[in-house]
Amino acid sequence: MSRYVIPAKIFLEMGGWRQPLLMVDRIDDFKYGESGFVKVTKHVAFNEPYLLGHFPDDPIMPGVIIAEIFGQASEYLSFLTDICDIYQARFNEALKSLRDIHAHITTDEMLAIIRERRAQVRGVLAAQNLKFKDIAYPGDSIEVTSKLAFSDANGFKHYSVSAHVGKRLISHGTIINYRETKPPL
Repeated sequence: MSRYVIPAKIFLEMGGWRQPLLMVDRIDDFKYGESGFVKVTKHVAFNEPYLLGHFPDDPIMPGVIIAEIFGQASEYLSFLTDICDIYQARFNEALKSLRDIHAHITTDEMLAIIRERRAQVRGVLAAQNLKFKDIAYPGDSIEVTSKLAFSDANGFKHYSVSAHVGKRLISHGTIINYRETKPPL
């Protein structure tokens, strides 16, 4: 786990999800730039509502929920990249890592950037070529990595994603994200 944890209240402001669809518990790492990535964790709890029926006698994490974790992780990558770009433009200071963001995360300036950007951005996600290799059970922690593979001419961002439980690869593939940006108020 990273020493540079985003405080829970700010973490919730960064994402557009709430319970029961909040599927990322924590951002563990982030790197800005062309070879950028985000790493997040989802802890699979025994009392997750979707586990009641999937399957009652042998609960396992549904693949569609893993796909949602991929989508949310990829949106966090885009969102963190956005706030780094905005911060650079406003204050002429480059933020390149989770450590850099953490150093400014509770400032009024950064909170304003986060709130403004969250109000502007909405997106649609699609899964492509997801492969499921193994199972996640209650009690497991799923570690997801998302890397921007490329952006196409139509504004869609394609992310290479993978999910591990410990060293076991449980899923990988591509998530596509189209983000719509409303003009600033």
